[in-house]
Amino acid sequence: MNRTRRLAPWLALMLALLTAAPVAAAPEAAVQLYWSEAIIDRAAAMTSPAPTAVVPACSDKTYNLSGGRWTKTLGWYFRASSTPAGLLRSDARRVIKRGYGNIINARNDCGRADRVSASASYLGRTSAKPSCKSRDKRNVVGFRSLGADVLARTCWWVSSGRIIEADIQINNNFSWATSLSTCRFQPMLEAVMTHEVGHAFGMGHVGERKHGRLTMSTRLDGNCNNQEATLGLGDVLGLERLY
Repeated sequence: MNRTRRLAPWLALMLALLTAAPVAAAPEAAVQLYWSEAIIDRAAAMTSPAPTAVVPACSDKTYNLSGGRWTKTLGWYFRASSTPAGLLRSDARRVIKRGYGNIINARNDCGRADRVSASASYLGRTSAKPSCKSRDKRNVVGFRSLGADVLARTCWWVSSGRIIEADIQINNNFSWATSLSTCRFQPMLEAVMTHEVGHAFGMGHVGERKHGRLTMSTRLDGNCNNQEATLGLGDVLGLERLY
């Protein structure tokens, strides 16, 4: 009993020192920025030929992944004020939403059921700009001026294998078609958005020469051509691998 009483003050001092010692904060996981552009092929836009070497969409199992995936619902905003003249904001929003739906619902003509668990939610309008320079913790879709042959650009940030933000920029220098019935030698916004949303969910590009019928090929199939709004087999297999 006496020995226990003699040690008690030292134990109290050690506990006090431990309590007062600063605790080092856990280091923040490294964040990596990725970006990818959809390019319009001017020759294809003129004639939209079907190269003989291209594998049919529902026979092509090719896909590439970018190294990240969402572990929660992708909530996104639309910068409606950036919509260019000649395009109704309501039409742009409607088609952009379809682009998200085509990916998360694995929309395809190959008879493959939806086994993709990815999810997205439209959160409304925002004044924030879609950025490829810095994060603002918002996933924003909007229009801005891009290169002459660049239809759209997606930038996404990955931390420890998780996508934590994805912004999509659509080139406002193009005249966009929102339906086949009203298309007048224009690129289809739905096809381009489906491709870009694929990037936002972790899908990478596949080569155009052999895999040009897949949604994630590098180039649009041509003006007034909306077939890439419908996923090919490889697009679906890649999403199933991720989700």
